[in-house]
Amino acid sequence: MREQFEQRGYYQLKEAAALDLIDLDSFRLLNNEERQRDNGKNDVDPALDLRMETFARYLEEKYVRPHWPNATYNYYNVWDGVDKDNQGWHTDFMEGYDIFFLYYFDDASPDTGGNICFRYGKQENEFYPQAGDLFLVSNQRGFWHKAGATTVQRRVASFNFNTNE
Repeated sequence: MREQFEQRGYYQLKEAAALDLIDLDSFRLLNNEERQRDNGKNDVDPALDLRMETFARYLEEKYVRPHWPNATYNYYNVWDGVDKDNQGWHTDFMEGYDIFFLYYFDDASPDTGGNICFRYGKQENEFYPQAGDLFLVSNQRGFWHKAGATTVQRRVASFNFNTNE
C-alpha cells in the first residue's frame, strides 16, 4: 500500500461497515457548501463526534500506524457539498497535516457529478466515489486533487494525520 501511495499520492480503499457505525443519516450537518473552514465541533452533534472520533482511531490503527508508526491524529471535518475553492487543483498542505483520508457517505456518478480527481506528474485519475469509499491522500509536493461540482447530496469526511517523518 505505502509504495503505491507514495508513487501516486493517493490510495483507494473501501470501508463500507463504517457507514453503519457512523449512521450519518441520523444527523443534520450544519456546515454545508461554502462553509467556513474548520468551523469547529460546535457544528457536530456530540453523538456524531464520538462516532467520527471512533472511526478516526480505527483508521489510525488499521492504516496509519503500520506504515507510519510515529504518526499523530489531528482532527476530522465532515461536510455536505463541494466548496468552489476545492473544484480547482489544490493540495491541503497549508492545513497542517501531511496525509488524510477522504470518506464518502453518498454515491456519485457521471450524471450527478461529485467526482474526485488526483494528479501526479502527467497522470490524472478520476473517480466517482460510492458510499463507503475511502481514499488515503498525500499532501506532499507534486500531488494534487480536486472535487467536482454535484447536483446531489455529497457528504464527505476528512481524517487528518501527521506522519512525523
